[in-house]
Amino acid sequence: MPARALARGPLLLVYALSRQSGQLLTTCFEDAPLTPDHFAVYSALRLVAPATPSSLASTLGMRQSTLSGYLRRMEQRRHVVRRPHPHDGRSALIALTTSGIAVTEACFPHFQEAINPLLDRLGDDGPDILAAMERLSAAMDEVIAAVGRERAVGDAAIGDAAVGE
Repeated sequence: MPARALARGPLLLVYALSRQSGQLLTTCFEDAPLTPDHFAVYSALRLVAPATPSSLASTLGMRQSTLSGYLRRMEQRRHVVRRPHPHDGRSALIALTTSGIAVTEACFPHFQEAINPLLDRLGDDGPDILAAMERLSAAMDEVIAAVGRERAVGDAAIGDAAVGE
């Protein structure tokens, strides 16, 4: 492990990993039918479909408004189908179409070019590292929610104070 890794806190390390994974995937997906970002959305939907947009956004760690843009483009390409949720009239279920699955699967060799050597380098520690990353992801979700709640309470208090002036 490089000595510099010891000096990085969790947020700097996550940032660096994000940049590194983006660089690796951009290189491997250079001639793929989807960009790495689109592949992430397509492949996550392939794994969890049918899904609500909010559950897919959560799986991806993405804002729903950002996901909406991806889904709009996917619908224009006829790569996704949206149908009413059977138990929630306010929501929809989304799934890849046959052509959406085909374009996702056409990216698999590009993804494997990135993931296989990475998993090889992780070796026997791979499952433990991935489990720790899942715990980090869950902790980040909890902190994001808590900070959002704290800010909302703070903003409401500021609004109440401004009204009383």
